[in-house]
Amino acid sequence: MAASREILTLYRTLLRELRAVYPKDKLTESPAYQHVRKQFREHRVTTEKLCRSKVEMEYLARTYLCFLQSVKQHEELHSAYKGAGERSIESAANLVGLKLPELPDEQD
Repeated sequence: MAASREILTLYRTLLRELRAVYPKDKLTESPAYQHVRKQFREHRVTTEKLCRSKVEMEYLARTYLCFLQSVKQHEELHSAYKGAGERSIESAANLVGLKLPELPDEQD
């Protein structure tokens, strides 16, 4: 019974991650959602239905969940640390803690 609770939690977590990827009104139409739902329904009685190992379907689901979470985290990190384009020489020097020497005033 504990294994089925873990699988149900895994299923819910997968759907939560898919909701973050797709808008709510388009989630049920997405191929990823339909595939995950179909696989969990086909293998809800036993994971050995297709002569697979007992943990193979759970492993595939956890791998896909890890992929979705990693993509989301990558997008967050990319948006936080993406470059702002070309920097001036002075702003690049200030970024690493250096100061440019002052130019002497030109007097005729």
